[in-house]
Amino acid sequence: MSREVIIQRIEKSDLIDAKKELMIDLVNSKKEDNFDKKVDRLYRHFSKSSTFKKHAEKMVIRDDEKLKICNMMLVMSVTLTLFFLKAVLFSSYVVNFSVDAIVGCAALVFSLINVRTKYRTLQRYDLVRDFVYLDVLSLILCILFKMFFPVQVDFSLIILLVDYYLCKKRFKEKAFEKLEG
Repeated sequence: MSREVIIQRIEKSDLIDAKKELMIDLVNSKKEDNFDKKVDRLYRHFSKSSTFKKHAEKMVIRDDEKLKICNMMLVMSVTLTLFFLKAVLFSSYVVNFSVDAIVGCAALVFSLINVRTKYRTLQRYDLVRDFVYLDVLSLILCILFKMFFPVQVDFSLIILLVDYYLCKKRFKEKAFEKLEG
């Protein structure tokens, strides 16, 4: 079967996006044009090779780095957004309303951009559901702690940092598990 036909079959298959990307990379790197017709059989054949494992490791490391950066930016921008929301609710601004509003809105925009990037990366490995629960729970806890505890006791940053480390730790093991399974 030709290279173009097998790539089209891989793209139409029900494999997760990360597996599809790995398969297409491997098909493009092979010199011969004669491939198995069944994508599942071809994936099993490729997954046993050392080239596949190297490509998989590189891809997971690249996506892990992307998630680390997104999570770090999320910790900072969500913290700033929560500071602004608390300032608005209690009318106690750091500088004045205008400056705080600009910083708070910019932090909210950065948060939304990083959330979108994070969940696009997780979608490639079909891991969105696993991480949504953790993120929503940490955000709710941050809001509750930020609103109901005094300024001297700020647990929201600690909660966001714990979320960051849990996401970082869980991604690598879950991503390799999804690619091998």
